[in-house]
Amino acid sequence: MGSNYQRFMHAFNELHNVIAKKVNRDPDTNFGELMGAAAKKRDKVIEKYVDEIDFYRELRNLLTHNTINGDEAAAEPSDSLINEIEKVTDKIRYSKQAKDLFLKRVRTFDVNDPLGKVLDVINHVRYTQFPVFDGDKLVGILSSIGVTKYLAKAMDKDIHAIKKATVRQILQVEDEQEFYEVISAETSVFDIEEIFSERIREGRTAYVLLIAKGDTIKKKSDLIGIVTPWDLPKVVANK
Repeated sequence: MGSNYQRFMHAFNELHNVIAKKVNRDPDTNFGELMGAAAKKRDKVIEKYVDEIDFYRELRNLLTHNTINGDEAAAEPSDSLINEIEKVTDKIRYSKQAKDLFLKRVRTFDVNDPLGKVLDVINHVRYTQFPVFDGDKLVGILSSIGVTKYLAKAMDKDIHAIKKATVRQILQVEDEQEFYEVISAETSVFDIEEIFSERIREGRTAYVLLIAKGDTIKKKSDLIGIVTPWDLPKVVANK
């Protein structure tokens, strides 16, 4: 058989092994069963390439079960097709996660911090959404929109009284809907993109994702990163 037949079969077997590892199954598991496990798990990386993977599987079956004179392959895979399989395999094997791109020190506030401190921070940083803690308990997100709403409602107050207002008071004028959710450091960029897409469709354009050391944020040190709508170009670029 031609050399490209062997290269194709090797590339497909490597794809098989990578998908098996991704869905925590034995490499000897039937390929169809692996894809079923990926669908049940809703693995976004594999979902993205499911049409291409189905085509590779059909071609593998064709080449395996159809030969000419029992020796020659019925078709000879092209170099470009083999390169494409290898690229898809690498995308699945090395798919980026939150921990690869968005781990950083997160600027937070305490509910008792004064508005003056908040305004000073907003004046010196580019971002406009801040996790708020009551001691070690995560209680919400402070946004520049919330600060603006509070200032608009407090126009009749003395400037010194306004500056002494606390973050707790500002949170009371934020919208009631949640502005955030917690994700693990292993969350893929595909899942991150889907979460933002869903929230944008719901009209929640100021949504943020807080990255936890584990699965939840039970204390301030559990917060190890943040993803905001401003990070979406970076998310898309790393898919």
